[in-house]
Amino acid sequence: MNQSLSIRAVAGMVLVAFLWAICFPFIVVGLPDAPPLLFAALRALLAGLCLILLAFTKGGRPSYSLRQLLMLAVIGLSYTGMGLGGMFLGAGKLGPGLATVLANAQPLFAAVLSFFIVREVVTGRVFVGLLIGFIGVVVLAMPEMEFGNARFSGAVYVLGGAIGTAIGNVLLKYQAGSDDIYWSMGIQLVIGSVFLGIASVSLGEGFEIDWTWSFTTAMFVLAIPATAMMVVLWYALLASAPLNSLNSFTFLTPVFGLAIGMLLFGETFTSLEMIGIGITIVGLVIVVKAPRKTTSGSAVGEQAKVIRSS
Repeated sequence: MNQSLSIRAVAGMVLVAFLWAICFPFIVVGLPDAPPLLFAALRALLAGLCLILLAFTKGGRPSYSLRQLLMLAVIGLSYTGMGLGGMFLGAGKLGPGLATVLANAQPLFAAVLSFFIVREVVTGRVFVGLLIGFIGVVVLAMPEMEFGNARFSGAVYVLGGAIGTAIGNVLLKYQAGSDDIYWSMGIQLVIGSVFLGIASVSLGEGFEIDWTWSFTTAMFVLAIPATAMMVVLWYALLASAPLNSLNSFTFLTPVFGLAIGMLLFGETFTSLEMIGIGITIVGLVIVVKAPRKTTSGSAVGEQAKVIRSS
């Protein structure tokens, strides 16, 4: 079954990539005022409660089977718990560019996982496009490549977060379109915040937060537009388009990150960074233009029916 992205889906993914790009700068802004995992837990909790409140105002009531709640719990653990946890722990040890590069490894993990879970075929052209795109973001970060204990542990954290995000994305694709967006995303974010809170307490981070204007601003931006708005848009897109096609747009994130640095922090582009941007765009075009098909269109349909009837 061939599928192409609509103009609306492309515009939505460009917005998702931009919202993802502003995360690491605002995380770095807020980290001096709060422990990383507690910061991540508060971000997820605020975003989740915001979506649940919106769900209430829409007049709906949650109706989930035990199986669906377990699915949301796993998504909360992987997508929110591991994903945000890795981001916040790694952001303080890596430069934003390198952290963004490692976070953008998740489409490669998701491409493999999606074959086994939602049966999306990873064709040779799709894989080449994904690989080229990832090479592009690696080139973008090469000027910051310095190996040391802090950077190594930061890389492990961010890469672990990327794996968690990839697992969550595939599970979200499996579930997308079978339930209410606001309830599902709100519930999994709250569940993820609980996991992050438990991890924070287990590591003895403490509960001291300095509510400065910079921290409050960072918290608001990260929780509302960069999480609540982003995950709702992402979940809606997953219900209407292939995961690998959508994931290709995440390679725009480091490009946006460089633009934000240039406009807000006076950064300039080096020749190597320009080469990286070009490689990234080439990989993006290859993946977007590649025809899509599933191993069994009916199989995915049957999976969706099972979820809806649960």
